[in-house]
Amino acid sequence: MTRKNSHTLLRSSISIILLAWLASSIDWRQLVASLRVVEMTWIMAAIGWIVVSIAVSTWKWREVLKAQGLELPWHQLWNAYWEGQFFNNFLPSSIGGDAMRIIRIGQLCGDAAGVTASVVVERILATIGLSITGLIGCLLISQPDYRIIMIFAALVLVGLLLMAIIIRGSWPAWMEKRTGRLVTFIQGMQVHGNRFQGQGARLIGITLLSVAFQVGVAAVNYCIFQGLHIQSVGILDTLYIVPLASVVAMLPFGINGYGLREGAYVALLGMYSVDKGTAFIASLLFAFLVSLCSLYGAWVWLTYRSKEVVSNV
Repeated sequence: MTRKNSHTLLRSSISIILLAWLASSIDWRQLVASLRVVEMTWIMAAIGWIVVSIAVSTWKWREVLKAQGLELPWHQLWNAYWEGQFFNNFLPSSIGGDAMRIIRIGQLCGDAAGVTASVVVERILATIGLSITGLIGCLLISQPDYRIIMIFAALVLVGLLLMAIIIRGSWPAWMEKRTGRLVTFIQGMQVHGNRFQGQGARLIGITLLSVAFQVGVAAVNYCIFQGLHIQSVGILDTLYIVPLASVVAMLPFGINGYGLREGAYVALLGMYSVDKGTAFIASLLFAFLVSLCSLYGAWVWLTYRSKEVVSNV
């Protein structure tokens, strides 16, 4: 526990240092000016796209569960996903949200291991979908950076390798002598991964839903950019900017991507002549709107907990 707390403290410190460094390098007068002229119509549209994106993610997760032979009503998965979103945004790790989803749906269907497998597979396919979206974005901009293309391509290959290991129920000989938590976890996943065999068409469909989710996230950011009067960034440009910023935010430094994501926005939007202050506020506004929407998950969780208390009395 002490080691875990030290790790959390270190990541928090990195986020704070990065945010402080960015805050010290921006023109605060320009930032305040950007906030004063923000168009709320575009911000409301961004909130609408956040809800649409969560709906796509719920649909995607439902398809993964179906592949596991687990059928659950839409509203139960919808509520569980929002709970996960709340814990993702208000705990110092996105794993907390996944754990909440596993606990809630595992209790409902009585197959916690199968639900765990579904969440892991969904995460892997989500990463593949993110990378495919990033590759599409690279093709749509005038001067793509081939190093970025290689990063996205590598993520797709790693995701496909992990899916192959899980589905086949066996792994390459060079991995058999490996030890550690990750290896043990993958071995346990293989049993449930066998259920995905022969469901290639469904897995492709789930991957396409992952791409649709990323397009929705890009739409959220495009609405924010428009609300801040960032006219130099088009909707196609966001398909390059947002996936790349998401990859940077996934790095195991900082808390929930804070600091890393803001730095990525400042650097990437700077390529489109967007000043640091406006880019910084665009990133924070995205995080704020997602966190604001995820408060619905808190209400769902509190309601569910209150029902549990009543039922146990």
